[in-house]
Amino acid sequence: MDRTTALPRTAAANAVRPKPLLLRPAAKVVVFLLCLLPFAWLLRGAILSVMGTNVLGANPAETLIRATGDWTLRFLCITLAVTPLRKLTKQPALARFRRMLGLFTFFYGCVHFLCYSWLDMGLAWSDIVRDIAKRPFILVGTSALLLMLPLAATSFNRAI
Repeated sequence: MDRTTALPRTAAANAVRPKPLLLRPAAKVVVFLLCLLPFAWLLRGAILSVMGTNVLGANPAETLIRATGDWTLRFLCITLAVTPLRKLTKQPALARFRRMLGLFTFFYGCVHFLCYSWLDMGLAWSDIVRDIAKRPFILVGTSALLLMLPLAATSFNRAI
C-alpha cells in the first residue's frame, strides 16, 4: 500500500474520546468549592459563636487564628506540590489548578492576618507593629504574606 492510499478507519478510531477528568470545566469548579469548605466551616463556627453557641472552644479568636494559619500552610504546601506531582504522575492538566490554589493560599493568609489583627489585637496598629517586631513567628508570617502579595496581584490573565 502506498502513501496516497488511505487506510480504512475503524469505528474505535472514529469514536470521540471523552475529555480527561482534570480537563473538564467542572473540575475547576469542584476544586474551587473544595477550597472554600474550610472557610465555610470557620465562618459557620464564627457565626454560631457570636449567636451564643460555643462551637469554637473556650477562646474562639485563638481557634480562628490558628485554623486560618493552618489552612494557609496547608494550601501553600498543596500549591508547591502541584509541579512535582504533575511531573511524577505525568498529568500536565494538574497545572491548571496551581494559580487557583495559590490565590486560595493568599486568601487564607489574608483571613489569618485579619483574624490576628482584628480579633487578637483590636486593630491597634502600633501594638501590631510592636508584636511583629517582638515575636519572630509573627514576623515570618507577615513577611510571607507580604511576599505573596505581588504574586497574587499579578496572577490575572493579562499579567501572565
